[in-house]
Amino acid sequence: MQAKKTELAKLLPYGGISSIAKKLGISRQAVSDALAAGRPGNRVVIEALRMAKESGSLEAAQSLASLQPSA
Repeated sequence: MQAKKTELAKLLPYGGISSIAKKLGISRQAVSDALAAGRPGNRVVIEALRMAKESGSLEAAQSLASLQPSA
């Protein structure tokens, strides 16, 4: 799925950025910056993807992206 990098933060559950910051021991701003950069090997991005998969929002976003608009 080719999505915008900034969309990853929108897939996180409420409080997701704070949870990632607490788990990794970094600031919330650092988490936001890492998500905006969207580098696949970044531990913040990996954790965000894990959280999105667990919550089901990643699968829902992929399903919505695959829908064809009706004319």
